[in-house]
Amino acid sequence: MAIVKMKRLRLMGMRSERESLLHLLQKLGCVEVDEPAIDLSDPQWAAVGKPDGQGLATAREQSNLLNQALNVLARHVSLKGGLLRPRPRLSRKELFDQDSYRRGLDTAQAIVDGERELANLTAEQGKLQTQKAALAPWLSLDVPLELSGDENIAVIFGTIPARADYAAMEAAVTQASQLTSLSHAGADRELQYFLLVCHKEVEQACCEAMREFGFSRSNLRGWTGTAADNDRQLDNQLAVVAQKMDEAKEHIASFAPHRDALRLCLDRVAQDIAREEAKGRLVDSECAFYLEGWVPDPDVEALGQALRGYVCAWDIRAPEREEYPTVPVKLKSNRLTEPLTTITTMYSLPAYDGVDPNGLMMPFYVFFFGFMFADLGYGLILAAVTAFIQWRIRPKGGFGQLVRLMIMCGISSAVIGLLTGGFFSDFLVQFTGMLGLPQPVIPFLSAPEGSGVPGPLLNVMGDPMSVLVFSLVVGLVQIVVGMAVKFWMLCRDGKVLDAVLDVGSWWVIFVGIALFALGIGNVSGYPVVLIVGCLMLLGQARGAKGIGGKLGAVIGGVYNGVTGYFGDILSYSRLMVMMLAGSVIGQVFNILAAMPGSGLPPALGIPIFFIIFLLGHSFNIGLNVIGTYVHTSRLQYLEFFKQFYQEGGRPWRPLEINTKYVDIEEEK
Repeated sequence: MAIVKMKRLRLMGMRSERESLLHLLQKLGCVEVDEPAIDLSDPQWAAVGKPDGQGLATAREQSNLLNQALNVLARHVSLKGGLLRPRPRLSRKELFDQDSYRRGLDTAQAIVDGERELANLTAEQGKLQTQKAALAPWLSLDVPLELSGDENIAVIFGTIPARADYAAMEAAVTQASQLTSLSHAGADRELQYFLLVCHKEVEQACCEAMREFGFSRSNLRGWTGTAADNDRQLDNQLAVVAQKMDEAKEHIASFAPHRDALRLCLDRVAQDIAREEAKGRLVDSECAFYLEGWVPDPDVEALGQALRGYVCAWDIRAPEREEYPTVPVKLKSNRLTEPLTTITTMYSLPAYDGVDPNGLMMPFYVFFFGFMFADLGYGLILAAVTAFIQWRIRPKGGFGQLVRLMIMCGISSAVIGLLTGGFFSDFLVQFTGMLGLPQPVIPFLSAPEGSGVPGPLLNVMGDPMSVLVFSLVVGLVQIVVGMAVKFWMLCRDGKVLDAVLDVGSWWVIFVGIALFALGIGNVSGYPVVLIVGCLMLLGQARGAKGIGGKLGAVIGGVYNGVTGYFGDILSYSRLMVMMLAGSVIGQVFNILAAMPGSGLPPALGIPIFFIIFLLGHSFNIGLNVIGTYVHTSRLQYLEFFKQFYQEGGRPWRPLEINTKYVDIEEEK
């Protein structure tokens, strides 16, 4: 239930040691560097300022270069590797090795240069192909394209729209003058191409005749020789460009073995960026710098020991209460509660003066998930798959927490599934029945009548009402736990009367209802404890003014309590509903799988059974994992957290080594 206590750090050191000290803080990973509470516009602080951002700009440029190089490799090279590829383990010294980093940057630059050359060649190829396409309509003409006529002869390369009547235009030109020669060159979907040779004196008349058909001159300047000659030259140039492109692609592909080295460099530069961003939150002068930040209380001693090697002065103090909204939150977790952090952060971190819900939520979350999933086979599969992922790739962050949470939930599902008789729903009964064999005798899972072995502790298919009552009871237990936390928080803050009247009165009412139902504690037919609890609700009016206000406060408190607490308890009926839904769907698939095999020999019936069985239960597992995860989380967020939770905390983000592609081994 603890939130790690934070201490405010103020440190002043020598500017000459600034880089070394930031490296130390990043190695320790226990200090969040914060913006100091200094108004730099104040004349008293005129001698200090922010460090220049050149280092951050350089680091970001290098990061962009490495990312670009990796993207180029991904486009040009098919590299093996997938989601379950384990990350390499390296030492901190290997991560920050300057020679390897410089070689990685040189490699990245070579890859990017190769991509740039390839882009230029691609542009050149496109240009040549465009020129080749422009020459295509003129290939049938065996005349030089630079032909332009002389003082007596006019030579015109022209076009008309594809829909125009070329024969009619040809007749119009002939009618304009007999001193003409019109040659059709070719056509495409948009234009028709032709060559007109005529006497200079009739050029104007011929052009006027052709304009009625959409005539336009073609600009073929810059070409020498026939279209066919130029086309062959373009083919030769395209072949050369294609060869150079292949060479450029091979050159880029040759860097494929360097992908892991580039990823290592990307992890390295990410640390540089984090450190430079932290440096940007400092203030400094010509010879000194000033740092403020937050340190977890358990790390204060280790930090003090490390700082003794530097010429610096620091002080550490507990935050004032008015500072609580700005204090970062770090949850104190162990192996069992740490996976629940992904559930908590998805909702909102608790306020600094709130309560860490992970320890309170863990037993309920794991039990509720297992109760809704409730199948020995399903649980073993979920636990085995997630345990393999954890062993194989050692996932970090929220995904790693989710994987570790699903391991616990899978184990819970398997245990509860065993005790409630679920093994791929009723697989054992349906499979042996299909083969005409007697039902096996297995405690809890398969207990035929008269077998003498214990049957399921809760049978959702045979006795759903008992499962429903059990669901509501465990829901009541969780709500009472949440109310107890609220009671403790009020007492901690000195609001003992509020705790007794706002929370304790409902406990008395719950006990009174239970005693009344059992017929215990009645005096002259009246449930004494229940009456006392109801009288305690009059305390809801303690803060209201006037008779009307007090009456309204009491009525509102009663209404909100009844609809709130009892409505929340009813929400836990989803435990039974989800458990029943998974069992029914699994049973349906088992029946469907057994139907074809009932009239077939076992050699055919068994394979058919297991094909349908695998498909159906794979669907059911996937559907139930998602549904169970959502509904279990919902019970925590809407029914449990509302009893006591104070959200609004901001996460503690220390300056630390945080890698994506490699794991850093702990230094001994």
